[in-house]
Amino acid sequence: MLQMIMKTRVTVIAVCCLCFWSWGYGDEPTPDEIAMIRHWLSCTSETRIHQMRGATGNKVYLHQDGHREAVFDAQGKRVQDGINDGSYNYAHPVEEPLKHFNRDILPWILWGASPSDPTTVEERLEAYSRSLGGGLGVAQKQAMPDLGNKVIAESEMEVVAFFLQVIEEGEVQEVLQILADPAYEAKEPFKIGKGLTKGLNSVVKSGEYQPVKPDVPAQSEK
Repeated sequence: MLQMIMKTRVTVIAVCCLCFWSWGYGDEPTPDEIAMIRHWLSCTSETRIHQMRGATGNKVYLHQDGHREAVFDAQGKRVQDGINDGSYNYAHPVEEPLKHFNRDILPWILWGASPSDPTTVEERLEAYSRSLGGGLGVAQKQAMPDLGNKVIAESEMEVVAFFLQVIEEGEVQEVLQILADPAYEAKEPFKIGKGLTKGLNSVVKSGEYQPVKPDVPAQSEK
């Protein structure tokens, strides 16, 4: 694994006997890898995944609580097509990006936006791959927050392992270099996009990673 010069302290809660990293990725993620993957996901916009089947004019609006969102089309009408609808987020996309992935994004990847969603897993992974590609550029330009003594739960560590496996199976180790170095220029940017899609398809279809049942937060006042 790429050795970074950051010194990030992360506390990990292990809540079961089996170590998650034995599920597939191999080695336990380093504190630097945890910080980088978390930063990448927090910078990843979800606009692309609400523009499927040619709906490129859709815009996504996220409530300040991070849970409620709405999607409007190019004419300003609320989107309720069963494909690109806004949804309720169980975890804040920016403040809790690792939890957001396994509580909100992964269920969408596996099962779609609604019972009537006609898109395939492959289509949804392609859209999410494009979102990740955009998020990678944003993450490189923004300062990575110091996690300090922030507690990272086991379910969040599984998300880190998921993305490290995506990088490995997609053969795009360059992703970690981009996240680590604001001045780094990708040698093969198009390969990164294809590799992310390849890695996502491989890891998701392996069935090793499953969504986490969310804790439903108290509804905030409108």
